[in-house]
Amino acid sequence: MTDKKKSSLMTDDEWLARFILFSKWIRASDQTVRPAAFIPHPYPDLSVTRHKNLPEQELWRIGQGVADARPAKLYGRADIQVAEIRRQTLTVESKPVANNANHANVVGWPVEKSAQISIAQQLAAVARYFRKPVTTS
Repeated sequence: MTDKKKSSLMTDDEWLARFILFSKWIRASDQTVRPAAFIPHPYPDLSVTRHKNLPEQELWRIGQGVADARPAKLYGRADIQVAEIRRQTLTVESKPVANNANHANVVGWPVEKSAQISIAQQLAAVARYFRKPVTTS
């Protein structure tokens, strides 16, 4: 199956998670997502994880793995629906990777950073922020 066919299997109401790896991606005052969390620059695509068939705990495990690989701190995640991505004339393509079969890329970004910022502002405005749960050992 081609990536376009995989992408077409995503419905508008499907949820995606963008893992928040930097405190500057969150407004401390009201815990909302800043546009910087959705800017792909310097990369051509934006990495996200589909919620599809994932229990909450597994979604957080994947996010922690993303943070550990950088290394970075996992602060939380910004959840957004596929419809909001498509509304910005972008596409979501399924791109499974090791340890994350639900990995996807948001593609179709303009090259100009100012245009990316404009789109990122729209995405951040509708994203839902979830702080990483406190775990006890």
